[in-house]
Amino acid sequence: MFGMTSAVLLKADPNEKPEAILLGGGDTDRVSEIQAKVGGHFDAVRRGAVDTSGENQAFQIVGYIHDEGRILNLPLNPMATMLFEQNIFGDVVLVSATNPETGETDGEDYDIPLAFTRYLMEAMYDECRESLAFSKFASAAIAKAVVDKVVSNADAMEFIAWLQEQENAGTPMGRLGDMPEKFIGIIKKALSHVVDLKQEDDGE
Repeated sequence: MFGMTSAVLLKADPNEKPEAILLGGGDTDRVSEIQAKVGGHFDAVRRGAVDTSGENQAFQIVGYIHDEGRILNLPLNPMATMLFEQNIFGDVVLVSATNPETGETDGEDYDIPLAFTRYLMEAMYDECRESLAFSKFASAAIAKAVVDKVVSNADAMEFIAWLQEQENAGTPMGRLGDMPEKFIGIIKKALSHVVDLKQEDDGE
């Protein structure tokens, strides 16, 4: 559609899938639309990506974010944090900054490639949900194991601090194999304890 840009809205709520949206034509309309989507004045973050639909052409993603998201205590946006590898707060509008005809960045907004939109809405969304669910379950299991003196408080605090570092960096942690060996042992011990307790409860 002439004058429109295909964009993606990443909601801060991890239960909401990314949404394909269209931004309108003129500069004033576009600014107002983005402000409405992110909740106020916005700033931009950038990173490189690859359009895998054909020639694996590299392009630059721009994320329009609320410029006072942290100050206003907007919720951490898990997908945007993972995508840009830095803490991002509130809803985010994604566009491409790369002119598809020249391959240059010229200060204009361009369509997000369809293949990348699908990746965000499917594979990355699922990976982010898996990571969040795993982190929450692992933390709860370790807390229970500490109370029952199966895992030491020192080991638990070290693991939780490391896990927080990964989350702050936007690193997906959905699998045990992603962890250092020491923490794999801690989490396996905690998870085994929780499973044993569940089996005991089921046997009663």
